[in-house]
Amino acid sequence: MVAEGARRSQSGTEVVGRAREAFEAIEETVKEMTERVTDIAAGIEQIRTGTSRMRGDVGTVAGVAEASSASTEQVSASTEQTSASAQEIAASAQQLAQTAEELNALVGMFQLT
Repeated sequence: MVAEGARRSQSGTEVVGRAREAFEAIEETVKEMTERVTDIAAGIEQIRTGTSRMRGDVGTVAGVAEASSASTEQVSASTEQTSASAQEIAASAQQLAQTAEELNALVGMFQLT
């Protein structure tokens, strides 16, 4: 009976050791994911800033296009297309930022203390 208890204790210790190793691997993966999410969020912020500048530039181009003569319609059409693309990029960047925040929150749930 003592031998059986010792065997079970040893088996339990081994299971705990494997569980510890698994949690350490999970923790390392979570840290890597956190770094990646942080990098993605930084990239998204750069895209958002660039998109904001692009919108301002598109507005300037639109003003110049209206002041020009025969090519006003062509420039205006191009400006509208660029503006639509900029808005799509901004919407995508915002959605990606939200996803990054959600992932970061999920990753935070798995951190070991």
